[in-house]
Amino acid sequence: MPLRGDNKAMQGKLVRMLSTGRAGTKFIAGAFADQGYISYHEDLYIGEPTSAVRLYIHMLGDLWKSDKEKYFSLESNFAQPYVRVVSEKLNTYQEEVYQPVTKKIRDALVSQKAKPKPGYVIHTAHILTAATPLIEQELKRAGIQSSNLILLRNPLRTIHALYVVEGGLVKGERPYRMFSASFSGDETFIGAADIWANTYRMAFDQKEHFGQDKFRILELETFSMDTDYAANIFEFIGLNFDLLRYKNFAKRELNIPLRSSKRDSIRNSHVFHKPNFVFSSKEIQQIYAQIQDVVELYDIDWENCVEEYQQFHTKEKSQLGFN
Repeated sequence: MPLRGDNKAMQGKLVRMLSTGRAGTKFIAGAFADQGYISYHEDLYIGEPTSAVRLYIHMLGDLWKSDKEKYFSLESNFAQPYVRVVSEKLNTYQEEVYQPVTKKIRDALVSQKAKPKPGYVIHTAHILTAATPLIEQELKRAGIQSSNLILLRNPLRTIHALYVVEGGLVKGERPYRMFSASFSGDETFIGAADIWANTYRMAFDQKEHFGQDKFRILELETFSMDTDYAANIFEFIGLNFDLLRYKNFAKRELNIPLRSSKRDSIRNSHVFHKPNFVFSSKEIQQIYAQIQDVVELYDIDWENCVEEYQQFHTKEKSQLGFN
């Protein structure tokens, strides 16, 4: 039976992740896939060419910063190609399209054993976070429901990853080129902190604009360790949840060593980019000064984040062979 909403037949539901990236999107995609749902990390069509998509996303981010009312009222057909493909995925179930999680991670992910469960598409890539209002408009026109998960990971870990992978430590293109220039103050780690803060301020504004029934915060560390929490996330979306299967998935993936080179893996890692790098206590204080309002907005336990970050870099990282 088709899902129903707004007095018309609904095609199904799209579940999206909103984040800066470097926040566990691959792991989340794998978790949904292992439960048997059609789940994409990055390779769900977003429009061509990618460079043009990026420029439009930059414009949307700048617009949010300069004029929030205009940002939320903007009319555009930008999201049409994306929603068209989502609709196709919701209505077409060809087994050969989907690859098991042991193959290329950037492909569509589904359970290795179960057939894809119809009616839902999961997409965890962060690139379209700024386009949420346009996507919501287009989904409504297409008769597709939506749930949006604001994916949060320890801010220090995320900012660290943004800096060493996409920021001032990388030579080549403009640092932080995936984000609006107005989101980052400079090319240093402070720029990464600004990107984190602005992205999650924007996601919070989106949640306030569209309402609690469409948005839920997903804390990566809690989701990966607490089965009750994970079950509540699935319940919010409206998905069945196999508790035993999830326990086995989390145990298996969390016991896999962090990658030490560039290769596809569900449990991603940036540590190999600069293994010895760690924020100093002074730099952590500087980061907090940039993001304090967002930490408070999301009720994040900052002291615990600092302790967990320093514990990893002073003790756990060496045990994993990264020092």
